[in-house]
Amino acid sequence: MRIVLTSPAMGVGGAERVVALLVAELAARGHEVALIAPPGMRDAEIAAVPHLRLPLTDEGRGPRGAAQATWELARAIRRLAPDVVHAQNVKSGAAAAIAARLARPDAPPPVLATFHGVLPDEYRTAARLLRLPRHVACVSSDLRDQITAAGLAAERTSVIRNAVDVVPPLTAARRAALDEELGLPAEAPVVAIVGRLVPQKAHGRFLAAARLVLQREPSTRFLVVGDGPLRERLERQVKADGLTGRVLMLGARDDARDLIARADLVVFSSEWEGLSIAALESLAAGTPVVSTDVQGMRELLAGGAGAIVALDDGRALGERVGELLAAPDERAAMGREGVALIAREFSLDGMVSAYEERYRALTA
Repeated sequence: MRIVLTSPAMGVGGAERVVALLVAELAARGHEVALIAPPGMRDAEIAAVPHLRLPLTDEGRGPRGAAQATWELARAIRRLAPDVVHAQNVKSGAAAAIAARLARPDAPPPVLATFHGVLPDEYRTAARLLRLPRHVACVSSDLRDQITAAGLAAERTSVIRNAVDVVPPLTAARRAALDEELGLPAEAPVVAIVGRLVPQKAHGRFLAAARLVLQREPSTRFLVVGDGPLRERLERQVKADGLTGRVLMLGARDDARDLIARADLVVFSSEWEGLSIAALESLAAGTPVVSTDVQGMRELLAGGAGAIVALDDGRALGERVGELLAAPDERAAMGREGVALIAREFSLDGMVSAYEERYRALTA
């Protein structure tokens, strides 16, 4: 099958990670794969994978940028004549659907959009835009419930959960090297947050929780892994709160999965989530997750692979993190459940097979 994948970015986000995994796995299964997206750091992950890579101009998210991207997509679709086009999230899905009609007005290829979530007040707009693709795959049941409640026809949706590949456990030598690089004291508890530094992730809540934990366990170290527009503001807040040296702003790292495995807990302080790739990577590593009570995460952790706390000013998050740092047996049990959950329900093979089945249904 000839498959075009398109994404508005190939940076550090979870959706971009899913795209890179799909490129590699679909090519390995014998499909002709083309990726149309702006250049980004995820390209390095698929550099050795046989696929056609076409750049997409990144003109921003305004009307001009959307129009430019749509025309470029239309030209590429006309040239490639794919069997199916697979886009990521709302605007990219709508643009791909319009581009498919522009490219081949008489017989446009079917467009599948994967829905990773939007802000709570954006669901009605998202539902209208997602009427343009032929089908919408939601990454969690929570998201499907919300987008259909907002007006998208349920029969045009399905649930295909994100997945992660399994990597070898962190070795003692690698752990020691990380400790030396980061200056982590021996036996100090380590708590990580992994994600873009954007309002959605609510890092201010994470820092409030860190202050509470440090009152209880002053040796704790907090790793902030990721980059984004709020970095300078967060660095100023860390300094103003007297957290320098205990909260480490690490930026975007290509060894984020090692840092996840090194941590005792991974925290999500988010205002909303879809189905976080970083959370799946944490569970796969056996690192328990503590998250605010938001869609996607609530569903993911319901079986005991982590803890859900109230969406407040950070007090509930700090209290639960402190409790778990003092309870190694409970953390170990959560870690075992996380590893089993990934193997049982979030395997990479299962995700790719589900998308293949959807492609076949759309082209039948």
